[in-house]
Parts: sequence; C-alpha cells; structure tokens
Amino acid sequence: MDKKKEVNDIEPGPDSSRSVDRFGFIKAEQSNSQEGILKVRSTHERGREERRIRKWRKMIGAGGSDWKHYCRRNPHVVKRRIRKGIPDCLRGLVWQLISGSRDLLLMNPGVYETLVIYETSTSELEIIRDISRTFPSHVFFQQRHGPGQRSLYNVLKAYSVYDRDVGYVQGMGFIAGLLLLYMSEEDAFWLIVALLKGAVHAPMEGLYQAGLPLVQQYLFQFERLVREHMPKLGEHFIEEMINPSMYASQWFITVFSYSFPFHITLRVWDVFLYEGIKVVFQVGLALLRFCHDDLVKLPFEELLHSLRNFPEEATDPDKLLPLAFSFKVLSQLEELEKEYQKRLEGPNANSSSKRLQPLKSRTMSRVGSQVLSNSNVGKK
Repeated sequence: MDKKKEVNDIEPGPDSSRSVDRFGFIKAEQSNSQEGILKVRSTHERGREERRIRKWRKMIGAGGSDWKHYCRRNPHVVKRRIRKGIPDCLRGLVWQLISGSRDLLLMNPGVYETLVIYETSTSELEIIRDISRTFPSHVFFQQRHGPGQRSLYNVLKAYSVYDRDVGYVQGMGFIAGLLLLYMSEEDAFWLIVALLKGAVHAPMEGLYQAGLPLVQQYLFQFERLVREHMPKLGEHFIEEMINPSMYASQWFITVFSYSFPFHITLRVWDVFLYEGIKVVFQVGLALLRFCHDDLVKLPFEELLHSLRNFPEEATDPDKLLPLAFSFKVLSQLEELEKEYQKRLEGPNANSSSKRLQPLKSRTMSRVGSQVLSNSNVGKK
C-alpha cells in the first residue's frame, strides 16, 4: 500500500510522444500543411541565421572576452543587433554580459553555493508551493522534483536569503525560470541580483518589496503615457473605469515572461537587459496601439478580456518591436517619475496617498499572488 502511494505521488516526466517547439514547450497539434510551412521557412532562414551567429561570435570573442571593447567602439552596432534579436545559441552568454551579472559572479566566488547549502529561508514553503506553476508546459520544469524544479527552487531560495527585505514573490519564479533555460543556476542567480540591485540600470527590487512600490510607480507612469500617446483610448479607459493595474501589472512584475508567446518574450528580454525598463513601457504602448481601433469600441468586460489576451499577430516581434521603438518615452518617464515622487513626498502627500489608496487596497496588496492568475498560463 505504501509503495503504491509512493509511486502515485511522483508525477511522470514529459510525455515523449508529445512534440515540442524549438524552445522546449509542448506544442498543440498542428496540421501537416502548417508543419510544412514551418520547415520551408526554417530552411530558408538557416543560412541567414548562421551568418548572424558568425557576426555575433566575432563581436563577443571567446567567452565574451571582446565584448566590452566592441561595445565601446561600436555602441550603435551593438544596439541595432540586439534589437534585431540575439542568436538563441548565444543568448545566455550575451544576457550575462549586458546585464553585468558575469562580473558579479566573478567577484563573489562561493557565495551562491553557501546560500543554497548552508542557509535557510522563511519563504521555502511558498517557493515549493509555486514551483509547479512556473512554465508548466516546458519539458525542463514538468517533472515533479526533477532537475528543472530543483534548480528553480535553489535559485529562488538563494535570492530570498541573499535579500531578506525582498524575500520571495511569486512573479520572481517566471524570471528565474526564463533565465534557467539559458544558463546555470549560479549564473541565473547573479543575473537576478544584477537586475534587482541595479548593476547596470536602475535597481528593480521595488517590484517585489512589500507593497510593490515600483509597480505602483510604473503603473502611474504607464497610465499617463497612454493618455498622452493615445488620448482617445485613454479617454475610453476612463469611461470604462479601466486602469493599468487590471491588465499591465504582470507585464512589469515578470517583464512579459508570464503569459506572452515565448518568442516575443525572448526578444523583449534581449532589449530589456541592454536598454532597461523603458522597453516594457514601449512594448505595452505598442500592444495598445496595434489593437487601438478595436479596443476603443469595446465595453468593459470585452475590453478587459482583450487587454489580457492579445491576438497572435499583435505579438509578432518583427511587427511589434519596430512599433515599440517608435515611442520615445525616456524623457517622459523621467518627468513622470519626478511627478510621482512629488505626489508621495510633497505637502499634499496625504491627499495623494488617499487618491492612490484604492490601487493599493484593491490590487497591490495581493497582486504578487493573484495577478498571475488573471492571464492564461497555457499560452506557454
């Protein structure tokens, strides 16, 4: 009896009879004609991809040895090539180079191992509870207590010990999971440290601190950008009582790694790690602009559904990203951040806080655990 129960408690590994896409996600059944189109397309693109890889290898050098020198000499070339997409076989290494995490790892030998093996975390049970919810359709994370889930647990536990003020928030799992598909546990851990502590760009730990203060700031900024760049849609949102906390929170908390198709997630992360958080605002605006004419006609329930489920054509990176880059938002974000801080710190701080309170009480207090259930994780 005990033996039977023991066997039943173990979830099987990935079903080998199910086909997976090139990223490792189990894919839906496709017709023969669709598969044929994909094969023709991949054959047509193979030569171009090989040439791109040769260019990138020359640019970064062996193990990244030439990267910093090349960036100093050709910053515009680097930016252009990253926006076109980093070759998948080099993505893990390049992400470490552009995020500053490789330097952190080299400066802190043995730290990750100590955090995993010798430290305990108050978040361990929460992490264990959420492990199976992270990329459940990816073969690396499907097996219960398998290598993928163990690695994910180790990275999240290590960070919760490393920064006890932040600890663990559910959305962190998708970021850690994404990184683990392209690098080792230790490399993924130091990239999270680089992001949250601000090795290259502004620190992002406020995304996960109590009350999610940085999420609130980003949503304030995004709402104002929508009103400025798409006034008709902004007005429609006001009429229908739609605010960004209802649809955009997980864009910022997971940097589009939760419910969006994986190919667009990767392209966004390429740019995000190099150019910073502004690309999340740009991509968000591009999604709204792409669907603008439909969104302005929809009533509340249909509008909210559409904002959480964008059509496939809207997430084509070759269409969406050029549109995103057309939004010049950096100076606006800086001004809006100053305005937001004044509202929190100025003489009218109390009244400002009251105006922001509904956002905190209805959404922010539970966004870390609930916002991720508002989208369809099955899209992965």
